[in-house]
Amino acid sequence: MILLIGVTLFAKGQNSNEWQMLLNNDHSPFKIKMLNREVTFYFSYVNDTITFSQVSKKAIKSGFTVEISLKNNNKVVFTSDEKSLSSDKMRIIIPMMDVHNALKNIKVPVRPKYVISIKDKTTVKEKLFFEFVEK
Repeated sequence: MILLIGVTLFAKGQNSNEWQMLLNNDHSPFKIKMLNREVTFYFSYVNDTITFSQVSKKAIKSGFTVEISLKNNNKVVFTSDEKSLSSDKMRIIIPMMDVHNALKNIKVPVRPKYVISIKDKTTVKEKLFFEFVEK
């Protein structure tokens, strides 16, 4: 299953305007599920990260953000900011602990699904779905 996802993300990333995603910079294991052609990524909020970068290896322009919202409820619970950019401005790094902390004051359903949106100002470029689980 992981091989299939790697090939899918690589094939989609052939265009110079496309994004690539790295789960866990330390290469630690993560879980995924595919159901009805929808891929769901499961994260442990304690130490997992998601890193986004452009396939073209260009610096990320201002105006690009990563938003995390509840699925079926467009309420944004986390938005990347300048602190999320790597020092060379080539990557947006989202520690899942930051997302977990943002959710502490929000009432969410049991086993909620979240949506990751990569946005250029107000235009959504990519969407992914994920859940939190303890490993």
